[in-house]
Amino acid sequence: MRLDLTPAAREAALRDLAPGQRLRIAFAGGCGALGFRIAATRRESDDETRLELEGVTLLLDRQAVRELDGAKIDWDEDEGYRVEHPRWGAAC
Repeated sequence: MRLDLTPAAREAALRDLAPGQRLRIAFAGGCGALGFRIAATRRESDDETRLELEGVTLLLDRQAVRELDGAKIDWDEDEGYRVEHPRWGAAC
């Protein structure tokens, strides 16, 4: 699986995550919409995939693992974390 973290997203995570926290990326779509929720967490589930990217630990649920191969996680001061994927055409 390939997932990229932009420098802005890395800086935001390192700035905002408390010691022992990770970023959880979970599928949050429904009604024909594709989306992901990104939130800080201290808990880790056995059914999540753990990725270490540039000093930031990401936890992905099963759907995120299937859908996010080739995606990029970015940070926007107004919108927060954003997931971008070339095959989607727009960020969500």
